[in-house]
Amino acid sequence: MRVMFLNPPFHARFSRESRSPAVAKSGTLYFPKWLCYAAGVAIKAGHEVDVVDGPAWEVDVQYVADRIESKNIEALVCDTSTPSIVNDLKVVEDLQSRFPKMKILMVGRHVSSMMEDTFKRAPAVQYVALREYEYTVRDWLEAVSSGASMDSVLGLAWRNDKGEIVKNAPRPAIENLDELPFVTEVYKRFLRVEDYFYGHSLWPLVVFDTSRGCPYRCTFCVYPQTFSGHKMRYRSVANVADEFDYVARELPQVKTIMLEDDTFIIDKDRTLELANELVKRGNKIPFDSNCRADVRADADFFKQLKKAGARLFCVGFESGNNEVLKHVRKNLNLEMTENFMKNTREAGIMVHGCFMVGNLNETQGTMQETLELAKKLMPDTAQFFPIMVYPGTAAYEEAKQRGLLETEDYSAWLTADGLHNSVVNLPNLTHRELVEFCDRARREFYLSPKYLLHKAKQSITNPAEFQRNVKGFSKLVKYLTKGSFGKDEPSNRHSPEKQNNVHA
Repeated sequence: MRVMFLNPPFHARFSRESRSPAVAKSGTLYFPKWLCYAAGVAIKAGHEVDVVDGPAWEVDVQYVADRIESKNIEALVCDTSTPSIVNDLKVVEDLQSRFPKMKILMVGRHVSSMMEDTFKRAPAVQYVALREYEYTVRDWLEAVSSGASMDSVLGLAWRNDKGEIVKNAPRPAIENLDELPFVTEVYKRFLRVEDYFYGHSLWPLVVFDTSRGCPYRCTFCVYPQTFSGHKMRYRSVANVADEFDYVARELPQVKTIMLEDDTFIIDKDRTLELANELVKRGNKIPFDSNCRADVRADADFFKQLKKAGARLFCVGFESGNNEVLKHVRKNLNLEMTENFMKNTREAGIMVHGCFMVGNLNETQGTMQETLELAKKLMPDTAQFFPIMVYPGTAAYEEAKQRGLLETEDYSAWLTADGLHNSVVNLPNLTHRELVEFCDRARREFYLSPKYLLHKAKQSITNPAEFQRNVKGFSKLVKYLTKGSFGKDEPSNRHSPEKQNNVHA
């Protein structure tokens, strides 16, 4: 079949696949990684595939409709997220009205968690894939193309001819991840890697997974609870190293690989095995990865990863208060945090620190402790989030049960500009106060003389880091001055002529 995988138009540079979907103040834009994995599986199954990334290309629904018509698309796979779901359903309804014969499958964490609500909100919705969806998409396309019943498509919910909602048996998680095509092959074929940017990574970059799942039970973390599960599954070391080789050979402009595992270092022996294989193959591409501060590894362990190319860890420190960490089941304390920073610094690996305020036993005092911790640790970069509780997570259920949600209008998860917002009101803190605290924390962290001096030295001694610092700071600086609720600025959209040239 002729099938389009669509990251639907919304705010320019809106990252649906982020763990906290929004327009990032640093200019960060995520790859549509999950869509591209599914597109690769569809290509392998013999389908004629197109991929459109609306937020990256800054195109509207008319552009998508024109492309569907010009390519005679028969089926559409549409990504979603909680903050964008109101928009996403409107896009689907619009496209369905224009192309009534086209079959549409909705995918993503939000529709996985809120399947019944999704069908209720939008009569145009025909099919929803639940949780990881590569093989669900493959089997759905086979059923659509052959006219077979949808009953046998595992992991699918669908509306039958009577208008009834049918939920099929769940699809087991993919055990042999080596079966999946390299997602970077799909990027190369359909996307322009220069469109994507992570504020903590060298640019341009690509992202892929070396594992799926996370055994930890943090109450707020959306992917393990709604999508990839808590059971660890690993690609083989050789398969991962082969993708490093592919990137070096086929995407020579790439300066960093971001390993987007839920958390990279779970099995330390396997991690060292991969590091040794990359050293053996002479890997020259630095890599960044998501990591936990409770990994309990010494400096020698991190030094070996450094030899393999480890450049930076993205780490969720979350809070500067042990009781808050305990409440969100983080399995972390401040002593572990400080030991982690000590060992990574000794190994020469940078850290991007993630800090979150508004956790459900938070106070003004514990938020200030978090800011003081960020200043003390002084990671290379930092982000400060107000709590955003997503459907399907334990944090969402707790907030709902305690009556802490300001609204269940999903569009309120964002500001008018598409920036991070919060809908959680704590007994002594409003959702707006949480956002404004993050604005203040960001200013105090990034504009401190100590931090500015560190960045100046880094930029002088390392040209690659200088480029990243300039690119990231040029985006961030306006939010340091105007905050999250400042006046909206018009987006600078690509012209249709440029779009047709670059992305056709």
